[in-house]
Amino acid sequence: MYTTQVTLKFPQHNAFIRIDSAGHIHCFKYNNRTCDFAVFEDQFEAGEYILDPLPTIYYSVTVNDN
Repeated sequence: MYTTQVTLKFPQHNAFIRIDSAGHIHCFKYNNRTCDFAVFEDQFEAGEYILDPLPTIYYSVTVNDN
């Protein structure tokens, strides 16, 4: 069960953060082009992750059902 949740809005991206009852910090950050998800036990590592903007260059994989 989640004990805390918050959404932070930055100029480059948004971050949705939840903390579960075990103290794990679940971070989902996104913008209009991409998203990323990570889980942390250390609040300082989570803070650095949240503040870092998403990459402007990324790779994607497309799977066709042919």
